[in-house]
Amino acid sequence: MTGAITKVQGKRKTKVGRVVSDRMDKTIVVSVERLARHRLYKRVIRLTTKFKAHDELNDARIGDTVLIEESRPLSATKRWRLVSVVQRAGDHGLPGEAVVGEEAAVTEAIHAAAHPGRTKSDEGEGAAETATAVATDETDAADTRDDSESKSEGDDAGAREEAGS
Repeated sequence: MTGAITKVQGKRKTKVGRVVSDRMDKTIVVSVERLARHRLYKRVIRLTTKFKAHDELNDARIGDTVLIEESRPLSATKRWRLVSVVQRAGDHGLPGEAVVGEEAAVTEAIHAAAHPGRTKSDEGEGAAETATAVATDETDAADTRDDSESKSEGDDAGAREEAGS
């Protein structure tokens, strides 16, 4: 939403934002993001403003990207009206579901870049072999530690006996 544009066509401003609520009849709440520089720290920060807009046909759903236009006051808090739905959200209208679908593709792309020439079928077989090798190495390492600890304890006891004699 960093590309939230504000145009002045004649006297009416338009804004592009995302619908965050559509529970009211013929009213939607649109969240518009803008970038601004912090006055003290000079860091670019993202600011969000919510507008209530009139949706005559109850067309917009949560997660949709919409274009709203300034209008006369329609209620105590409603000063905007829906012009069009720019982009629809996923099938269920929840913005998070589209991200989950993309996550598998992104994970696959990252894996392919990190391990060129390796496929998922190779990984399944290799993972079982690797798990067996790791378990064997851990068992061997534990046995070695136990042996070295018992030897060092015996050496300490022998040294004490010699000192006491």
